[in-house]
Amino acid sequence: MKRILACVAIAMALFLSGCASAPESPTDNMQSSTGVATEQASIAHRYASASEGTGLMLSNDNYYAGFSQNDLDFRMQKKGATLDELKAFAAKQVLDFTDEEKALIDGCLAEMTNSLTDHGYALPPLDEITFVKTTMAEESGASGYTHGTTIFAESNMLDAFISAGEGIETEAYLTEFLWHEIFHCLTRSNPDFRASMYELINFTVHDADYTLPPSVMEYHISNPDVEHHDSSAIFSIDGKDVECFCDFVTTRHFEKKGDTFFDCNTTALVPVDGTDTYYTPEQAANFDDVFGTNTSYVVDPEECMADNFSLALTYGMEGEDGNGYNSPEIIEGIFAYLTR
Repeated sequence: MKRILACVAIAMALFLSGCASAPESPTDNMQSSTGVATEQASIAHRYASASEGTGLMLSNDNYYAGFSQNDLDFRMQKKGATLDELKAFAAKQVLDFTDEEKALIDGCLAEMTNSLTDHGYALPPLDEITFVKTTMAEESGASGYTHGTTIFAESNMLDAFISAGEGIETEAYLTEFLWHEIFHCLTRSNPDFRASMYELINFTVHDADYTLPPSVMEYHISNPDVEHHDSSAIFSIDGKDVECFCDFVTTRHFEKKGDTFFDCNTTALVPVDGTDTYYTPEQAANFDDVFGTNTSYVVDPEECMADNFSLALTYGMEGEDGNGYNSPEIIEGIFAYLTR
């Protein structure tokens, strides 16, 4: 669940052409362990109708069971909102895809697959992806999110590329968006891949989920891309090593219409020992050392690595601006996994 303003997409679309395939990297032309370049199958996908998409959205009982009152109030823009109100509202946001939008995504996914093959990268196994189009009002204006292997895409984002003119179907920004969401689908389908990716930013995946304590649940915001709170890292807090897991929270409760949790959120570092408290990134002296600094989207290891994954496969080792990365070892680790 990531919020990116539509104007950013339009601006990038006007200045970039061609769906970005990963530029030269240390693993260019790398072959598999058998000595033969890896051939990447196409990324299987289909498009749900508005009716089917609504059913897919509302069928994720585990997701909706985790909502806090704080979360409901922000999403419904009123105090005392109910889950039934949210579900009814969300059901009205699902739309049918146009043929142009399908062609936009089809073309970009084809170029992404070609890039994988050209570079000798192989994705872990991935079931067919289902795309659903929504206004994204149900997720407070995020650009996209996932349930299982279903990717929900914002209608305004897709419209921005279509209206920008011919040749914008294959756009670097769309590639980055798709890789980010596909990463979430991959981690759900492949526990080994998920654990390996989290290790690149110092997180260890455990056998069971941690419970959100009351002080965290009070400000908790549900993230459809984060299905589990079962990974932890060591953070240096007040001179002590504290093992924590992460949660997406707001810094205050909903107050008035127009408030959005994207404007008042932080990462809660929650001790795994069950203590009813949490720390903020500013309190952890080694926060950047743990997560790296390739992306500022560090609300959870899942989102942090989804961003790193999309940056790696869209821009290669050179990075978006051609100057590489602040934490290149994370990108190198991703390529190492995809070529092993």
